[in-house]
Amino acid sequence: MMLLNQFHSNKIIKINNHTNKVLRADAMISNRRDLLLGILTADCAPIVILGKRYFGITHAGWRGAINGIIENSIAKFLNEGERIEDLKVVVGPHLKKRSFEVKVDFIKNLKKSVGNFEEFITRKMNKKFFDFSHFIECKLQKLAISNYVISKEDTFSNPKKFFSHRYCTINKIKNCGRQISLVCIKNN
Repeated sequence: MMLLNQFHSNKIIKINNHTNKVLRADAMISNRRDLLLGILTADCAPIVILGKRYFGITHAGWRGAINGIIENSIAKFLNEGERIEDLKVVVGPHLKKRSFEVKVDFIKNLKKSVGNFEEFITRKMNKKFFDFSHFIECKLQKLAISNYVISKEDTFSNPKKFFSHRYCTINKIKNCGRQISLVCIKNN
């Protein structure tokens, strides 16, 4: 099994061989059927990408998503010879709009990087919320990905089912765990 030292980047790496080195990135791709790729999340979106020959997994937090981790992940598949119409994408549980309250600094960061940033912000009773699912979906559509599924599960609203960094912070819980999302291709 291969795990990454994730740091909310837009860096993706190709895994050719199993290694015990600590790999620093937020996404990985491989065509090795003897490898299991995994990432850890606790509100960020785990994104599994399957092609005809390659498979991969992406850790997409809002910082990484704004800075191109989704685009870089898809580009890596295309650079390895996969065709856009053959890619299948599954986005796992993550922080949903109803739980993703944001402040002015977040909106300033979003505005710097996203021209239509207001499309992803909802105002409700003097509060602002970020629609992370819609943001991811728009990126996938812009990349011409047509075969995708986005989980409706909210990590924050389901503390018995998922780990949520935001839930732990708000409730002053010191040790927040992580979900592990895994992907591999099984030999026939």
